[in-house]
Amino acid sequence: MSRYQLSWIILPLCMVLYSCKSSEEFTGYAYDPEGVTNTSDKEIQPQHKRTIGRSEEGIWISNEFKGARMNDFYKVDKSLYRVVIEPENHPINNSPWYAFKIHSESPRTVQLQLSYRHGEHRYHPNISRDGNHWRTMDPSAIQVDTAGVATLTLDLDGDPLWISAQELLTYRDMTQWMDSIRTASPTVVDTVGYSHRRYPILKMTTAPKPRDQKQGVLVITGRQHPPEVTGGLASRIFIETLTADTRLARAFRKAFEIWSYPLVNPDGVNGGHWRHNAAGVDLNRDWKNFNQPETRAIRDDLLTLRNDPNRKVYYGIDFHSTNENIFYPINRDITTFPDDFTYKWIEELKNSFPEMPLKVEPFPPNSPIAKNWIYHTFGADALTYEVDDRADRSQLREISRQAAQILMQNLLEAKSQQ
Repeated sequence: MSRYQLSWIILPLCMVLYSCKSSEEFTGYAYDPEGVTNTSDKEIQPQHKRTIGRSEEGIWISNEFKGARMNDFYKVDKSLYRVVIEPENHPINNSPWYAFKIHSESPRTVQLQLSYRHGEHRYHPNISRDGNHWRTMDPSAIQVDTAGVATLTLDLDGDPLWISAQELLTYRDMTQWMDSIRTASPTVVDTVGYSHRRYPILKMTTAPKPRDQKQGVLVITGRQHPPEVTGGLASRIFIETLTADTRLARAFRKAFEIWSYPLVNPDGVNGGHWRHNAAGVDLNRDWKNFNQPETRAIRDDLLTLRNDPNRKVYYGIDFHSTNENIFYPINRDITTFPDDFTYKWIEELKNSFPEMPLKVEPFPPNSPIAKNWIYHTFGADALTYEVDDRADRSQLREISRQAAQILMQNLLEAKSQQ
C-alpha cells in the first residue's frame, strides 16, 4: 500500500479523533468581536456618496468613487479640519479603511484629522494625484495621538489630492488585471455566482485540461477582507509567477490546474468597507454555515472536485494582510496531504530571505475559515498567508515570486512521489 493510500485511511480517523478533542464550538479568535461567527445578514450603515465643501475657505472633499470611505468633514479651528471615518457596521475588527480626495481653490497648508468611530488609526496614508499612481506619505507629516486620531499636514491646491489607507485596488482594477492574465496565459475567467450587490464572483482557471485527464489542483482565494491590499498584491504576483512563460511554470501547469478566486468580497472592496461584505458579515468566518452568497458560490464550485476521480486538490492558500508577515498553517501534528507540506515550504522561504521577519503561528482547524474548509473537505494542506500592511512593495514582489517558485517546485516533487 502506498503512503498516499495509507494517508486516506488515516486521515478520516485523525479528523474524528481531533473533533472529539475540539468539541467546544469555536466562537472567535482573540482579536474577533463578539458574535463574529454568526454570519447571518446584519444591518449596515450606508455611506452617503457626496462632495462636501467649506465654501468660505474653498476646501472640498469627496468620496464619490469606488473604494472610498469618508463619512463626514468639518472645520475644527483655523486651518484644522476633521474627516470622520465610520465602519459599515459594528462591532468590527480594527481595520479602519479610509479613502477620499481633497482640494483647495487656492494653495494652502492645512491640518486634517482622521477621526475614527469604533476604531483607531492603523494604516499609514498613501497619496496620489490621479488615483492610480501612489506613494507613501512622508511620516514627518503625520502625528498619531494616544486616542488613535491621526493628524495629517497637507499642502493643497486646485488639483485633487487622493488620500487612502492603501493604494486603491477595486473591482475594476482586479478585472482589468484578470483580463491581462487571460490574454498572456492559458487562463479562463468564469462567473461562479454573484454578491449581494450583484457583482460577479470571478474564478480564474489556469491551465484547464480535459476532464478525463488527471490533474492536481491548487486553490487560491483572496480579498475576503477589503482593506487587506498587500495580501491582494501578493496574490497577484503569486498568480503572475504561476502563469509566467518560464520552464518551471510551464512544467507546473502540465501537472496542475490553478483554481483562483482573487476577489471574494467585491461589495466590500468597492464600498470602502473596513472588513465585511454588503450584509455586514466577515466572510472568513462563513466557511461552515455558508450563509453568504460569496462563500456559497465558491464552495459550490469547488465541491465539483470532491467526487472527480481525475482531479486532486493538493493545496490551498488564502491571502490576507495584517500588521506583520505571518503564516497561519494547520497544526503540524495533524495529518494532511501532502504531509508536512507547509512547514517545508516556509523553511525554504525563510532560507531564501533570512533577514525577512516572518512569524509562524499554527492553529487547529476548528474555525470556520477558508483554509480549514479546504482541509476538512479535501484532506489537503492549506495556509492563511498574511502580508505586512506596511510591506515595501518591491520587496513584496520579490518575496511573492520566490514563494510561488518554491511552492511550484515542492508541489511538483510531491506529485511525482504519488
